Amino acid sequence: MKAWLRQLFLFGIVGMIQVAIDSGVLIGLTRAGVDVAAANVCGRVAGALVGFLLNGKTTFPSLSGRRLHDGPLLRFILTWLALTAISTLLLVLLHEHVALEYVWLVKPIVEVCLAAVSFLVSKFWIYA
Repeated sequence: MKAWLRQLFLFGIVGMIQVAIDSGVLIGLTRAGVDVAAANVCGRVAGALVGFLLNGKTTFPSLSGRRLHDGPLLRFILTWLALTAISTLLLVLLHEHVALEYVWLVKPIVEVCLAAVSFLVSKFWIYA
């Protein structure tokens, strides 16, 4: 059980870094006039690059010595695509009803909720 707590703690730290990068890119791009969907995808790409490497090296280090690009990368991409679609859909739907500033406020909340799913998928499938 201690390993789970350690992984959850590290995943949370990496996740905070990811959410900061992701949200910062979204805010910067939408302020510059980019639509919410495109800005969200760009933000999630930036966060994903950091998260995949940090989680692969620190949170879920491979016990078998596999390199991250062997199998985990494809599983990560598939998971990322699904979670990005959910995140983008939620933010676009929200933006149809509220001002952009509210989208900026809700973005980190959406990502934290998706992080719970991401942790379980990462632990038991991506980096397993």
